[in-house]
Amino acid sequence: MIDVQIVQPSDLSQGDSRAAEALVRSAFGDSFRAHDWLHGVDGVHVLVTDDGVLLAHAAVVTRTLSHADDVFDTGYVEGVAVRTDQQGRGLGRLLMDHTESIIRASHDIGALNAVESAATFYAGRGWQPWDGPTQADTPSGVVDTYDTDDRIFLLPTDSPARGFAQSLPLICDWRVGDLW
Repeated sequence: MIDVQIVQPSDLSQGDSRAAEALVRSAFGDSFRAHDWLHGVDGVHVLVTDDGVLLAHAAVVTRTLSHADDVFDTGYVEGVAVRTDQQGRGLGRLLMDHTESIIRASHDIGALNAVESAATFYAGRGWQPWDGPTQADTPSGVVDTYDTDDRIFLLPTDSPARGFAQSLPLICDWRVGDLW
C-alpha cells in the first residue's frame, strides 16, 4: 500500500535518512557529491513508501532568494528521486503534490534547479523557468553564478504576486557546494 509521510528533519530516523540518501545517490550517480545530500538534510522530507520500502524522496529546504527589492522565504526543493524500477507509476506526481503543498503552506515561493530530463515535468506542473541572470550573496559579496547547465524554476504560491523581471538577477543565499 502506497503511503506518503511528511517528516521534519529532527524526526527523520537514521534508517530513513540512509535509505533516502541511497535512493538519491542511485538516481544521480557519479554526479552526486556528499554536499549535495547535505543540502537537503535539514529540510522537510517527503517519503513515498510501499509496505515500508522507500520508493521516492524529496526535501523542501528553507532558503532566501531575492530579486530587485524583494526578499523571499523560499521552499527550495532538493533530493528528488523515484526508484528506477518504480518510475511511470505516478509516484513523481504524488511526491511533488505533497512537496508543493509544503511550499504553498509555508513559503513565499518555491525554487529548484532541475536536471535536464525533468525540466518538462516541472514546467507541466506550473513551475516557471528562470531565464534571467543569477547571483549568490556569498561571504565575499554578491557574485555571478550563471551556468548554462542550470535549469532554475520558480513556483508561485498564493501569496501576493510580485513580478519577476528576467533582466534583473535572482540572488540566492550562500551555502557550501553548488549554490543552485
